[in-house]
Amino acid sequence: MTRNRILLIAQALLCVVLVVMLAVSAVGIYRSGIAEKQENPLAWVYTREKAAAALKPAVPVFLLAVCVTAACAVLNVRDENADKPVQDVELNRDLMRARVAQPDEAMLKEQAAQKKLMYGGWGAFTLCMLPVLLYMADGTHFPNDDLEQVMGQFAIHVFPWIILGLACLIVSAILQGRSIRREYDAIMARIKEEKAAGIKAEPKAAAPARNLNGLRIAILVLAVVFIVAGIFNGSMTAVVNKAIRICTECVGLG
Repeated sequence: MTRNRILLIAQALLCVVLVVMLAVSAVGIYRSGIAEKQENPLAWVYTREKAAAALKPAVPVFLLAVCVTAACAVLNVRDENADKPVQDVELNRDLMRARVAQPDEAMLKEQAAQKKLMYGGWGAFTLCMLPVLLYMADGTHFPNDDLEQVMGQFAIHVFPWIILGLACLIVSAILQGRSIRREYDAIMARIKEEKAAGIKAEPKAAAPARNLNGLRIAILVLAVVFIVAGIFNGSMTAVVNKAIRICTECVGLG
């Protein structure tokens, strides 16, 4: 392992550790503030001194990360693959597929597997989103008196389903990528076989450009569904009331 690689790995690990420590510090400040507010509602809990005390353990990691970053800059340590274009395996597969006169069994098998993985991943994601929509559509889950308790229950009942749905999509995408690579290898082998046999593929139309309109429409529909669910469960009224209180009590308007 070269020196440059060691420095890059150390820099990445320090950044990850620093982010985790900052997140833990923020959560600790928030939890201690809630505990103090329960004992004394008028207590001023979010002070600079308490924030400094919570962030103090992260200072050595931050300084070490700065030193490693400075060393990388002085030694001109860079990721050699950063400037290289990312190879699109799926696009290469489509280009090579156009050169095949007759797909063989291995190619067809991988194509069928990719469709199943795509539909299965999105189907699992859709099923995971149903409990989320049902929970959000129930207005009794969003009382206006205790925001911390509402958010806690929301995280317990909603976040696991969202994480599970995203995990299904990630696993599906990884498996599809492996299937595409296997199909690419099968295509290259088939091209060699056809070339040896003197078979030439007929010119085929270029593969259509990837269309992201379907994904955009799905995101737009999901946003509209969440907005409608928020209106029916009373969240819109709660947001308006909180905005009025902020303007009249905190900012001092009116």
